[in-house]
Amino acid sequence: MTFKASMIQLDIIYKEPEKNLIKVQELVKEAMKDDPDMIILPETWTTGYSEEVFHDIDKYAEDENGKVVSSLKELALNNEIWIVGGSIPEKNEEGIYNTIFLIDRNGEIKGKYRKMHLYSAMDEDEGFKNGENMPVFETEFGKISLMTCYDIRFVELSRTYAVRGAEAIIVVSNFPNPKLNHWRILLQARAIENQLYIIACNRVGEAGESSYFGHSLVIDPWGNIVKEGDEEETILTGEIDFKKVEEVRNIIPMYYDRRPDSYPEDISKSKGGLLC
Repeated sequence: MTFKASMIQLDIIYKEPEKNLIKVQELVKEAMKDDPDMIILPETWTTGYSEEVFHDIDKYAEDENGKVVSSLKELALNNEIWIVGGSIPEKNEEGIYNTIFLIDRNGEIKGKYRKMHLYSAMDEDEGFKNGENMPVFETEFGKISLMTCYDIRFVELSRTYAVRGAEAIIVVSNFPNPKLNHWRILLQARAIENQLYIIACNRVGEAGESSYFGHSLVIDPWGNIVKEGDEEETILTGEIDFKKVEEVRNIIPMYYDRRPDSYPEDISKSKGGLLC
């Protein structure tokens, strides 16, 4: 299945949800000129990403019936497109999560992913609860999974998605300077080692003491960069062909050659494992 995904490489207005929502609504109209099947937003696009935001996260959090998600559902329905709603602070009775909402062409929530790995070096874990689920979503295009920023450093998550059948992982991010080299290498590695597409939307601009380099990417299952943005606010559209996933997996039968019975259930508990 072939489809087009447009990533909105947004210059987020720091701590201004209302202004960011208006901006996204305008950019979605602009993105529709490329006739995409899916639009992807970056992580924490309503506020930006910083310790200051996390320490005041109650101010920005809402549930899935709130204004932001309702607006995304309306955009999806009116434009007959899928929306990967970046991530927003999602509040429920358990606490607040850094959550991606996946919305289909009918304006319905197909599912959500709550960021599993929270970046303690910037106190993200003080504002949010860790997500626990690793869903693979059946869509009209194929099987898709979601990741958020820091998640790309954790091979366990991407491999779990892959063995559960994911053909693409969509990444939403606030990946900052000076880590562009990490961004490219990690994403290419996730594509190569799992033989799937990586579609990664990063922001540009500044928030708090951090600045962001953009360079949103579409990477094919061979690890080839199909599309790459620069450091400016832009809309980047790439074509994804899931037939290539099957082709690569047939050429290099990695999943057939795996030996999961020989792998320890938890590497940290195995002899020589890291216990820190």
